[in-house]
Amino acid sequence: MKRLTLEQKRRYEEEGYLIVEGFFPQELIQALCAELDRLSDGARGLEGDAGGFNLQRPAGGGIQEGAPLAPGLLRKIQEIDRHSERFAALVEHPDLLDAVEDLIGPTLHYHSSKVMFKPARHGSAKPWHQDWAYWQGTRPEQVTCWLALDEATEENGCMQLVPGSHRGGFVPHVDPRELQIEAARVPGDRVRVAPMKPGSMLFFHVLTWHYSAPNRSDKSRRSFIVDYDPNGRGAGQGGLAGDRLLRGGAKVPEPGRPAPGVSFAAPSGARP
Repeated sequence: MKRLTLEQKRRYEEEGYLIVEGFFPQELIQALCAELDRLSDGARGLEGDAGGFNLQRPAGGGIQEGAPLAPGLLRKIQEIDRHSERFAALVEHPDLLDAVEDLIGPTLHYHSSKVMFKPARHGSAKPWHQDWAYWQGTRPEQVTCWLALDEATEENGCMQLVPGSHRGGFVPHVDPRELQIEAARVPGDRVRVAPMKPGSMLFFHVLTWHYSAPNRSDKSRRSFIVDYDPNGRGAGQGGLAGDRLLRGGAKVPEPGRPAPGVSFAAPSGARP
């Protein structure tokens, strides 16, 4: 084990998710938030989705439809590593890769990354789903890493999960506008709410049921999300240009991707 403990790995395998508090130090989180402020300022005049920058729309049942609520009010930056060297470096942060290796093995491919915004009073819900609904045709062995950049609370739409749901396999999803598990299937008595402090990391299995509620509070909530896969995909297999190998063999740089030019200090304090 490189970053996690055997008990943490056991918990992940049993429950389908694991929260590690204080995974990254506050200095790093502050730097990432400052970078997001820079990107958000640059998108302030944006009136429609463009280049991976998606705007917040009125929410109806978790579905994003209609015109954007306001110019520059972001909901998501997809493939954030293409827009920021700081986030590109975070994707390959050795502590993060060590933890993922502990969970899924020594061969790691980059799958995708994004930053999700839940603006105060406007952030919409993300319906119950399994990530594999979007990646069918691949082997369901990916792990998603969800980093809290702001405090995530029940009021501003923190993550909610169903422990052990990954062991039940894939279930049908409905509504092609935004794939989701029928609400009647969700076992409410088993749902766990997962509030998190900035710098804490949630790891969860690609088949784990999860959801986030709308943000009804006065505090916005941002998170960084990156997915890793032990199995590479070619173009047309759920990846736009194929996965990028990070560990387990020779790395091949992706054309047009900014070179990670930011080095981060190792997290301070004792490891979990």
